[in-house]
Amino acid sequence: MRKKKIIKKINILSNQKGMALLTTLIFVFFLVTLTVALLTMTNNDTKLSTLQRESNKAFYLADAGIEDTLWKLNTSTENGGMGIDWLQSTPYPDPGTATEYYQVTVEADGVDDDGDAKVKIISTGTVIGGQFSSGERKIEVIAEIDYIITGMYDYAILSDKIILFQGDPGPDVVGDVHSNDDILVSPADGEFVENYPGLATCAGDVNELNPSGVDGGTIDIPFVDYPKLKLRAQEDEAASGIVHYHTGNVILGNGDTRDWTGIHYIEGNLEAKNGSTINVTNGAIIATGDVDVKEGAIFNINNDPVDYIDLTDPITALCLVAQGDIKIHAKAEIGVGVVQSVLADGEATEGFIELKNGCEVTGSVIANTVYLRNKSAVIYPASGINEFTTKGDPFFKKTSWQQVY
Repeated sequence: MRKKKIIKKINILSNQKGMALLTTLIFVFFLVTLTVALLTMTNNDTKLSTLQRESNKAFYLADAGIEDTLWKLNTSTENGGMGIDWLQSTPYPDPGTATEYYQVTVEADGVDDDGDAKVKIISTGTVIGGQFSSGERKIEVIAEIDYIITGMYDYAILSDKIILFQGDPGPDVVGDVHSNDDILVSPADGEFVENYPGLATCAGDVNELNPSGVDGGTIDIPFVDYPKLKLRAQEDEAASGIVHYHTGNVILGNGDTRDWTGIHYIEGNLEAKNGSTINVTNGAIIATGDVDVKEGAIFNINNDPVDYIDLTDPITALCLVAQGDIKIHAKAEIGVGVVQSVLADGEATEGFIELKNGCEVTGSVIANTVYLRNKSAVIYPASGINEFTTKGDPFFKKTSWQQVY
């Protein structure tokens, strides 16, 4: 009996050892399985992260191709670009590499509603031989021609070279002034510097009117279309039967008077001597030479900002234009409009404008060099010319963007 009890106890102990071994094996299997799963998940996460990074890199390469192409289209060959007419494919660029680069195709895509060109830019960014795979992303952009619209006549005075304000208390100037060179004031400590109400800027080294206004940048000279002005004068002559196109110098002596309307185009110089009178109503005087109005003359140009000035017709902004020098030493009233000295190409300047002895311009004065003496005046803004705008050079801008894949 006792022997049977001992055997039974031994069997029970053996069964308990088997259960412990089985439990241990199950636990070890579970730990191994969990470890393998965690390692697999970690590895997959690493792969996904790397794949995402390589895909993002390909995307940003493609986007860089778009921006680089727009820069090349909008930059002239002289300045390192390809120009607005550039239509072709590119190899992978520098700083691209043989394994990470973008490739761009530029092709014509018709015209917009204004008849200006449109282009389609397709940029593909590529990452070859990444750690786990290669990546490729493609972006497609439609770009259309646009223009920077700027004011034509934003300044009371604009010069390519020197502006000189002279006298004490000095001239009367209302409005901003700008020189692509220097601004000088004589005397530099006179009342004009203290009382000037506008903003004076320059691109030169000296600005005695506003020392902090140096580094104001270079401002383009507004264009003057001489051939169109000549044609307008000939049309006015044909319509009125009165001479508007003058084929030689116009010289007025003591007692001579001219009452003009419309555009008068002079192939040569205009000289108004002491005792002469010129009155222009709703028009302009255009001279291919110099304009010289002597001290004892009377000189007036009066353009109605409502009935004459047309914002769609820049010619109506002009009062007095010459390819040479303009000297007005008489007591004169000119406005509303622009007094400008500009060469035959319509943009470059060479001559000077000098105003003194009570000459008053209501509008804008533009020349290579401008001299304003005591008792002269330039008053701006002038109703009727401050709203004229001009188109700058064309450039491509993005009008649609899509990621193809």
